[in-house]
Amino acid sequence: MSSLQVKTFGNTNHPLVADDGTVQFDYIRPLEHSQQRADGHLEITRPIPPPLTVQQINKKYCGYDQCRFILPIAITEQESKAQYHFRQLAFLSGKLKRTIVLPNVHSSHLGACRQHPFDFYYDYTWLDKNKQFFNYITMEQFQQWIQERHTVQAVPSGQEVFIEIDETYPHLAKSTNCFQHLFDFTYRPRRRYQLEDPELESKRIGNYTEILLNALGDDERRKDYQNNNNNKDIPDLEVIHLFYDRRFGYIEEPQVEEPLGYHQRWTSLADQIAKQLQPFVAIHWRMERLEPVSNMQLCAEELVRKLDHIDDSGKKNVFLLTDYPHLLTSPLAKPESMSFKLNELRPEHHDAIRYLYERTNVTLTTLQRQDIPYDDLPKQNWNLIPVEAMSKPADKSILGIVDKLVAIRAQWFLYGQPGVCGKDSSFTRRIQYERITAYQHGDPNIMSPFDTFKLHV
Repeated sequence: MSSLQVKTFGNTNHPLVADDGTVQFDYIRPLEHSQQRADGHLEITRPIPPPLTVQQINKKYCGYDQCRFILPIAITEQESKAQYHFRQLAFLSGKLKRTIVLPNVHSSHLGACRQHPFDFYYDYTWLDKNKQFFNYITMEQFQQWIQERHTVQAVPSGQEVFIEIDETYPHLAKSTNCFQHLFDFTYRPRRRYQLEDPELESKRIGNYTEILLNALGDDERRKDYQNNNNNKDIPDLEVIHLFYDRRFGYIEEPQVEEPLGYHQRWTSLADQIAKQLQPFVAIHWRMERLEPVSNMQLCAEELVRKLDHIDDSGKKNVFLLTDYPHLLTSPLAKPESMSFKLNELRPEHHDAIRYLYERTNVTLTTLQRQDIPYDDLPKQNWNLIPVEAMSKPADKSILGIVDKLVAIRAQWFLYGQPGVCGKDSSFTRRIQYERITAYQHGDPNIMSPFDTFKLHV
């Protein structure tokens, strides 16, 4: 029986075994009667458990002797659409008999190398409701599996696969694989598959589900290995490192259309904000790249007329969701959308927003910070609700999640006519979906599911 030395070291939930056999963990010596706290080193001996085999490690995390994962390194598009693509991938992973690794999240994007875990944005309700279709593993569990495999000198196998619309598209160009150094890619070259993605299924050539199953399936992976190594013994590929650029869905199961639920931290906050504002009208006004900008003022006038029709007393609150700067024209202001550039703002944008807040009581969210320029903002009718980021550095995209959840809870919801007074977006469609569902189930808080403000020709 061998022994090891145990030392105090930092604060960790999982003991780490160093090369010299030292186990590092946080040790606090219990106090004797009337004794001062005196933490220090403690030496004990205990048996070292026998190392696990590769099969035992795999069974621990997968339930089988062999693990088969899909790791989404990058999923293109922003949160509302990106989570839709993830849901498609989750169902596809089940058809491939692979377990999907829950991607990390940050800046309204999903991918393995992002800063926050999946449940910083989402809860697990949708995943668990659909467990008959696919299996999943958290990123933390997946990383532990990798660590334990390395501990027994069994580096897992991997292959990078791109599913993209066109190799020249820039969407995946900046995506790097932060897991690359942890896998064995021997005889498994990077593969790129191009597949056009028209919105209309009638314009697609072939069954897209079958095409993707073939591209990601075992036969293709074995061909890659065999073409680079004449050895007849072809080991099963353990992890597909997937770079994924799609636009439209292909999975036929209706469950894939149900959105992911958001974490309780955000739904609770939205409940609090909605309760303070009631009764209120939520407005989604996305201004980015709307042409001609001369329509902005006309759209603002039509919006105010719409609001007056909803409430001729003018007493109802307005909750505004917009990519226009929430700090208005303050030196600290910039557009709320990452794709809406500061130099794209025009006087027409400013005039339209001014027209709105001079005639209605507007409330918006902003990230909590020490230097919110309240002195630069209007003294009336422009109200900011600071939202705690709950992360360092702050992830500004949580405002989009909170805004979406507040709008779902509004008594009325308006959005700009696509292509004229607003931009068509999956963000708006998510709000519509939730509000229609609640309205059909008799939610008394929703007076009208949605309506548009638009120009009358």
